[in-house]
Amino acid sequence: MSHVTDRFGAAIRTLVGDGPLKQRLIRAFAEHLGDLDNADLPIAARREFMDLKEALQRRSPVGRESRVQATVQKMSPAEAGGHAGTIVQLYIAVLGLAERAEPLKVVNSPKKAPRYLTNRP
Repeated sequence: MSHVTDRFGAAIRTLVGDGPLKQRLIRAFAEHLGDLDNADLPIAARREFMDLKEALQRRSPVGRESRVQATVQKMSPAEAGGHAGTIVQLYIAVLGLAERAEPLKVVNSPKKAPRYLTNRP
């Protein structure tokens, strides 16, 4: 999970950096999130991440541009801002889920208690 939180953290740093919002969104997704496998994310965040990926890769590229560039450049500033907000929300969700302990696992108990527990020779 640390790998995923690190990638989202890097994307957030890119989003809050200098430059036009659309360029920051393109860089944040293309450089840090676009190649993440959906299975790497917590189950609770997978659907929203799949929707984000789909929304940022809708258009076919022209020339040397990427799918993400072609898509984001056609967005309104409000739509690009909404997708940037989704990245922030996903980061918060991933962080929250990463901090939770793993659920307890059920294990079979031995038939008899070990001698050291029963104080019997």
